[in-house]
Amino acid sequence: MNQRKAGVILSYLSILANSIVMLIYIPMLLHFLTKGQYGIYQLMGSIVAYLSIMDFGLAGTTTRYLSQAMAIGDTKKSNDIISTSYTLYLIIACIILVIGTIFYFCISPVYSNTLTVEDLVLAKKIFVVMLFNFTIIIPANIFIAVINSYERFIFIKSINLIKVVFQPFVVWAILSYEASALNVVLVQSFFIVTVVIINYLYCRYKLKIRFYINLKNKQLVKSLTKFSFFIFLHSIMDQVYWRVGHLILGAVSGSLAVANYAIAMQVAIFTNTLPVTVGSVFLPKISAIIASNKDLTEIDKIFCKLGRLQFNIVLLFFLGFVLLGKVFFILWIGNDGGYEVCYFVSLLIIFGYIVDVTQSVGNSILQALNKHPFRAYVYVVMAILNILLSIVLAKKYGEIGCAFSTMFCLLLGPGVIINWYYNKIGLNIKFFWKNLINIFGSAIVSFIVAILLWKIYPLTNTWISFLAHGIIFVSIYSCFSWMLALNSYEKDLIRIPLNNLYIKMLNIKKID
Repeated sequence: MNQRKAGVILSYLSILANSIVMLIYIPMLLHFLTKGQYGIYQLMGSIVAYLSIMDFGLAGTTTRYLSQAMAIGDTKKSNDIISTSYTLYLIIACIILVIGTIFYFCISPVYSNTLTVEDLVLAKKIFVVMLFNFTIIIPANIFIAVINSYERFIFIKSINLIKVVFQPFVVWAILSYEASALNVVLVQSFFIVTVVIINYLYCRYKLKIRFYINLKNKQLVKSLTKFSFFIFLHSIMDQVYWRVGHLILGAVSGSLAVANYAIAMQVAIFTNTLPVTVGSVFLPKISAIIASNKDLTEIDKIFCKLGRLQFNIVLLFFLGFVLLGKVFFILWIGNDGGYEVCYFVSLLIIFGYIVDVTQSVGNSILQALNKHPFRAYVYVVMAILNILLSIVLAKKYGEIGCAFSTMFCLLLGPGVIINWYYNKIGLNIKFFWKNLINIFGSAIVSFIVAILLWKIYPLTNTWISFLAHGIIFVSIYSCFSWMLALNSYEKDLIRIPLNNLYIKMLNIKKID
């Protein structure tokens, strides 16, 4: 199995592990912490997350430039790119510390009306630890960029999977000893530092990469910073979409509203994580194709192939959530009144980014083509619009108002404007959407059949009923998708591994 295919499979496993962990992790935190403490934890995370955009898009830029240099066998240029990026990351880390210190002194003035004195003290302690975490994470992105460029996806995805699985156990042990939101971020800090060290050792001793401080190549510095600037603008959009609601609600409604919104976003964001992760696996390949061939025919095929897979997954998740989401929140966080808000917030957000998730590989294509500035400008405009709409709607409609604003901007930006741009630069966008029609049709048929079955066998507020109805819907969806939507390539993705597994089981039986 090649690194790229293994990377995609491990991405799926990571999302599955994340889903299972989320089911346990958030109720566990709500069990040990008060909902107010959880809200503070999410609020501080939202503030510090804005510092993560100080990466300036350098990780994706490094991967793109390094992949192209390696594709043509230019070792000297590859070394220059690594050392220059490493130096820029160290500079960025220093800038983050300065800006983070300024943010620290703004916590009390901004949130003193909605948080108590004790809450503000806790918030500042959490902020300091989170600031340390991001100061470490940002320069360590160079290690991830190098490993991705070398397409060592099995290693990088496996490390992430191990972290996802083991971190909740350590958090549980620590919170059992002393329940505090501060302890949660201290455990996260331990895992972050550990992973950074492992990634560095892999680059240094497995890939034989040395990291030097070097800014001598002024032309390369200019090219890297110019290219990464527009990825940076796109990163701002990401943080606005996923975090601006937390900040606004924290200022106008308090920590409980932040907690409800954060819980809902945790669920909604899972349908966004998988395709983005899978898309990142293909950035080196797309960059290499474009470096040696300007014809977009092969890129169109990759775009459509991955788009079909992602559209199938996101529709399954969305329609399943429409049917089962409300009961899920009742069972997951309790029937205390907050479940309805969480359900509708998640539903609005998931619906809003169906198009963006389906076309997430398009971002990698634009970066490889150096056509990403337009996308960045569009997303910045949408981000500003989202902030303004969220402020207005949050005051009157709370969490639902913030979610509606985000949904509208996602549909307008990635849904409409960016698709127009894909077509303008030469991608066959009509071919892309035409190939998704049968998937949409099979999904709607599955949804209607499930609703009819729901009338015969009503869904109740029990885990047994929830799981049974979930299995039934997945089975219905899978059957109609197989009969009406999947092509031979997609069926082979299922048939070949199953056949190989069957053959291995027969061989084992013969040996026995």
